[in-house]
Amino acid sequence: MKYDEFVTQWALKTIRENYADDISLAVSHTTLSIDGGGRKISYYVPRTKKGEELARTFILGGVGYDIWCVSWERLEQFAELKEYNITCLADAELLYARTEEDRERFLALRRTLAENLNHPVLMRSLALEAYAQAKSLYSELLFAREGDVKMGAGYVLDYLARAVAFTNHTYFKHAQTAQPEELARIPLVPDGFTDLYLDIIRDRDEERQKEKCYRIICMVQDFLLQNAPQGTDSTKDSVPCPEHHFQDLADWYGELSYTWLRLCHYTSEKDAAKSYMWGIYLQSELNQVCGDFGLRKMDLMSAFDAENLQALAERAVWNRKCAGLSPRAAAVYTNMQKQRIF
Repeated sequence: MKYDEFVTQWALKTIRENYADDISLAVSHTTLSIDGGGRKISYYVPRTKKGEELARTFILGGVGYDIWCVSWERLEQFAELKEYNITCLADAELLYARTEEDRERFLALRRTLAENLNHPVLMRSLALEAYAQAKSLYSELLFAREGDVKMGAGYVLDYLARAVAFTNHTYFKHAQTAQPEELARIPLVPDGFTDLYLDIIRDRDEERQKEKCYRIICMVQDFLLQNAPQGTDSTKDSVPCPEHHFQDLADWYGELSYTWLRLCHYTSEKDAAKSYMWGIYLQSELNQVCGDFGLRKMDLMSAFDAENLQALAERAVWNRKCAGLSPRAAAVYTNMQKQRIF
């Protein structure tokens, strides 16, 4: 008898005999195994505190085994795409269910996961989150040395690949370990992405790795802008966020009104330094509110020219109008007019 089969039979027998009221499910998940493997116990879902005791790690025949415990709450996180290893739910197979209700609960989570993968707003949001994480990691990578460069570059690639997968409403069955192969089966992938991905892995030079990471980040940025879902501006990095209320937007506008006045004042005084610093503050606020409310990105600072501050002032006035004239903020704009904010 193979060790996998032996361990699985032992685990199922132990569950039935010693944890019949304490464990809801036993699950096989093998996409992360070296050889793919057959049916074998990977994790289980406890029902009581006692059920958590079955979890263990051991070595048998020179092979490590990990029977791990996954709560119902964590399975829900997989279904809501809030954890990376989506495959642990999507590609799992039930070996044991305590009751038919437990089985149905598991299958319901699988259905929720499938629905979420088909939700354009959610998947766009996840793609942007992964892309943002890659950029954040890149900022740390710039100051890394030796092995930390290779580690950082690897995680940058991982998150960028996730952004591509999420844009395609899919995930990686093998997590980060087989992304080039899985990308070959995904329809929408930036031109040259996989080649550059592999080139970064193979490059021995730290500084070249950093430079190529910058290039692949820019590649994915363009890809995300080109593949915005319908209902958003395809040339801008925006996505609807319905959890925010329009009154919040009105409050934000009121708080920032004086900042616009400051900027206009210092540009009229031809004070380049103060105009620049108030400009970057306003730009950061614009970036935040556009992300929060799904508004079209409002670019301010590209208009900055120390020799021509009037251009910055004009761009600021234009952005101020856009904040209220956005179709998604029409109701707020009407209210602002009544309050003589404009």
